[in-house]
Amino acid sequence: MNGVHSWRRRLVMCVVALFVALITAPVVVAQPAPTAILNGLRADASRPIDFHARIYPDTLFVGQQATYQVAVLLSEMARARLRRNPEFLPPELRGLLAYELGTPRRVEPRAYGSATFEAHVFQRALFPVAAGIATVPAPQLSYTLPQSSSYFSREERYVARAESALVVVKSLPLEGRPDDFLGAVGIYRASVRIDSATARVGDPLVLTMRIEGTGNVKLLPRPLLEISWASTVTGSERVQVDSTGALVLGAKEFDWILTPTVNGRLELPALRYSYFDPYRAEYAYAEISPGGVTVAEGSLATGDEGESPVVLPLRAWERSKSAALLERSDRWSWGVTALWLVAPLPWVFLLLRNRRARTSRADEPVAQAPVFVSDHDAGPPATARRVRRVLLVSLAQRLAVPPHALTARDDVARTLRRRGVTRETTTACLAVLDRLAAVGFAAQTSSSDGGSAGGGYEAVFRAEAESLLARIDGEAVQGGDAIPQRTGGRIASGLGLLLACALTSLPVNQAMSQQPVLVNRAAPTRAAGMDLITGAEVRAADSLFNARQYSRATAAYAALVERAPQDAVLLTNWGAAAWSASDTVSAVVAWQRASRREPLAADLQERLALLPAGARLGIAAVPMVPWQPLLIGGTCLWIIGWLALAWRTRRARVLASRALSGWQWTAYAMLTLGVLMAASGWWGRAALSAEALAVAGRPETMRAAPGDDANALGGISTGDVLRVVRTQEGWARVTHADGRSGWLPAARLVSLAAPLVAAAPTQ
Repeated sequence: MNGVHSWRRRLVMCVVALFVALITAPVVVAQPAPTAILNGLRADASRPIDFHARIYPDTLFVGQQATYQVAVLLSEMARARLRRNPEFLPPELRGLLAYELGTPRRVEPRAYGSATFEAHVFQRALFPVAAGIATVPAPQLSYTLPQSSSYFSREERYVARAESALVVVKSLPLEGRPDDFLGAVGIYRASVRIDSATARVGDPLVLTMRIEGTGNVKLLPRPLLEISWASTVTGSERVQVDSTGALVLGAKEFDWILTPTVNGRLELPALRYSYFDPYRAEYAYAEISPGGVTVAEGSLATGDEGESPVVLPLRAWERSKSAALLERSDRWSWGVTALWLVAPLPWVFLLLRNRRARTSRADEPVAQAPVFVSDHDAGPPATARRVRRVLLVSLAQRLAVPPHALTARDDVARTLRRRGVTRETTTACLAVLDRLAAVGFAAQTSSSDGGSAGGGYEAVFRAEAESLLARIDGEAVQGGDAIPQRTGGRIASGLGLLLACALTSLPVNQAMSQQPVLVNRAAPTRAAGMDLITGAEVRAADSLFNARQYSRATAAYAALVERAPQDAVLLTNWGAAAWSASDTVSAVVAWQRASRREPLAADLQERLALLPAGARLGIAAVPMVPWQPLLIGGTCLWIIGWLALAWRTRRARVLASRALSGWQWTAYAMLTLGVLMAASGWWGRAALSAEALAVAGRPETMRAAPGDDANALGGISTGDVLRVVRTQEGWARVTHADGRSGWLPAARLVSLAAPLVAAAPTQ
């Protein structure tokens, strides 16, 4: 019985072990047999040596292995007479990386179609690096055979060519792609080791991450490593490749040098390496939990709690100013553009109206000259009354109004002004009418001197009346144009009033955001987030900073900045906390964004001077340009200049003279100065733009091309400001502050324009 129970127990253990082995067994990847090319192959019996090539599979993903097989078939005659090995000329591979697989396979002679050959099979592993259709040109085999069986027989050279091959390379799918995916293709597993389980603050540790598995391990990118309690510097890389089997295997090790900044029992974060499994057509992770390390106290300051070598002052935050700041939208720039386009409209409207008026005056019939009947026997009063009556009748005829409309002095003045007569001519006309009325209705002089006196007065009255009518005739418009003139003036005045109102609504606060790209467009209701910020939250962050808890203060300020990315006060305080906590990247991002909102702030310029050279010089320099006053002042001068020209055109009515008046010269000077000021303001706005700028999150090597295997162009430091020119497959072409250009992994860069996603403050 004991033997039976023992046998059953062993059977159960074997079943369990088999089940566990099936679960934990690696994925078996289907690969062609080493001699798969010989299956179904038909050789040419007329050739002493036949040559063929195939590729398996013919459709695959970028980075997936394809097996390229070449078969050399030797006939019995060729084997007997062949004196030296044939010379194989491999095809030129473009867009494919090749590895030799194993050793050649020899197959005993057998029939391939109607002939018998001995086969020799060679294999290569090919890895496509780009999507599309890759062509493998036909390989070439050169060999020589003697013309006879004699040892001294002359040899003849032959060339055999195999078939060319095509392979369709598919791009990696976008669906399900992880955010931290860097381009690894294959099947991998990860492991991590640290050179020491104990350390001291300031003493470096070496952390090594090993990625091993099936795939082209040479092109595996370096994974990301984020450790909050230590500074990290990338170390060396080591590669091991094994191509003796059907699949290319290998391992790649990445080193980081960690310098702890705090002491205690510290846990390393769980690390994972994302890759694409081409055989399952899905993304996967190689995950590992490194464990922890014990860090003792050392000579290096922690940079978190306690004294800081430089304690930066905080800015006072006022919610009213911040709320008003946030309510201003970047749409005001469209208002400025509209003002520049609308400002010339009053002048253009009046200019076109005056041209129509000049045309109507040219087409109107010439008014008949007034007829002053001479009466030498009449005295001065009668002569004055007659001249005044003829003058009023002529005015009524010229101004197209009934004579009774000019009985009162105010009616005459209003009618003349409405017909476009200038103020000076109107005043002169009223003065002549008043003088004629005074003389005509005065006491009668004696009849003895009436004849001579009347003749003298008549000449004077007639000369004044004719001169006055000539002036009025040259200035007044046709009667039907009087109402459009008044309407045109009202329209022009209304446009001017509209421009003035729009001008007064322009923002003048220099703390306003100057770049719309700095605002997160994915959150259009940013003002609602601003309303949620209270003074208590800001005071809590200030308290953490004043208590020397700089790391927690940095997290608290970052959370507030995430909700109010345009608040220069919160940005400044966030930078101060990050700088005190030795977080250079956050300090650079905060102070760069704040100084580009307030380029004239002296305290921000002083804080920028604390940053490394790569974060404040070259393309990182923030010009102290008052772009908003320049732009607003230029817009004001532009509008005032056009309003002045419109007023001058309305007063002068007809631009008959080619000479420019002093008023026009002043208006043109204002327009020119306005254009120069506005252009300077727009240039300053573009110079302060952070749209294409980014900050290096860690030290990295700049490459000459995308890829870790490209030539190195020097390194960059943490916090360096770079200009991103373009991106390509997870890599970014950047320009450094010192003028160097190259490629960096896009995941290493922190955008200056987009707000950071802040973590909640630690309680």
